[in-house]
Amino acid sequence: PWLSSVAYLDAGRESEWTLNVRGVKFSWRAVSDIIQKPYKGIRWESISGLKNMGIVEFEPLDESICIMKVRMTLVAPRILANLFPGASVFLEKFLQDKLLKWSLEMFRDVVKGDLALEKGDVELGDALFSAAEGKANAIEATLSIPDMNIGG
Repeated sequence: PWLSSVAYLDAGRESEWTLNVRGVKFSWRAVSDIIQKPYKGIRWESISGLKNMGIVEFEPLDESICIMKVRMTLVAPRILANLFPGASVFLEKFLQDKLLKWSLEMFRDVVKGDLALEKGDVELGDALFSAAEGKANAIEATLSIPDMNIGG
């Protein structure tokens, strides 16, 4: 829900990603390659900003269904790792268990909603879009920092 842009810089291999989380922008560049084996997918590695790398593969189950598998590694910034030992593990677990999981579920619901609308099922399409919006709001709430009312 926070990805604000992806720009391809050199014939598609290098890209610049920008997130906007609660008004704070984060950008990084990455290089990626299309893979064909064992399944079609994309492998990437950041070359600036937050160090991350991973692979997404699309494993076919039959002609019209596939499973999307995502593996990702994040490296916490050195200052964060020095201040908070274990920050890299916490960051990776948070991104995997919350942000990535919820984002992929939202993506699934939006695709299913589009398919339902194409088939004329407006009620199901609207319900799936509402589910995706609810997940986006939950993610925003997870990232909210409560106001600290110190001294009354």
